[in-house]
Amino acid sequence: MAKAPASKAPRRPGTIAIKLGVVALIGVLLSALPLCLVLVPGMMPTLAVMLIDRRRPRYLTYAVGIMNSAGVLPFLIVLMLGGLTMRAAAHMLSDPFTWLVMYGAAAAGWCVFLVTPSLARISIEIKASQHRRTLEALSRAMREEWGEEVADSGKTG
Repeated sequence: MAKAPASKAPRRPGTIAIKLGVVALIGVLLSALPLCLVLVPGMMPTLAVMLIDRRRPRYLTYAVGIMNSAGVLPFLIVLMLGGLTMRAAAHMLSDPFTWLVMYGAAAAGWCVFLVTPSLARISIEIKASQHRRTLEALSRAMREEWGEEVADSGKTG
């Protein structure tokens, strides 16, 4: 008896859509090649952080990515308004100020990530201290009005 041919692995839904999406993305990238020439090297700090940040949620990736995007965006706008030419993109990338702004913004994202927990801790400590002082003032007012036995009644001995 002949064996039945092995059936193919079932195809996941959406694989054709993913392939078409990748082809469309490549087409868009090639049509806007000068933008990609500035965008890809400008966003390298974000890519590097994406690869090294393993914690969930990825706050470091978010901070560096957003700040890096903010540093790259003005140059992309200038490039789009000035004409999408390879010459303009190459001229932009040859300017050290462009690199300083793009990578400096990514460094600012690192600083935001590193400084924010300390600022949050200080803010919480200040709020707790103010709350403690408010409770102490309320306790003093209750003792003055009701006497010291009010303060001692909650203690079990």
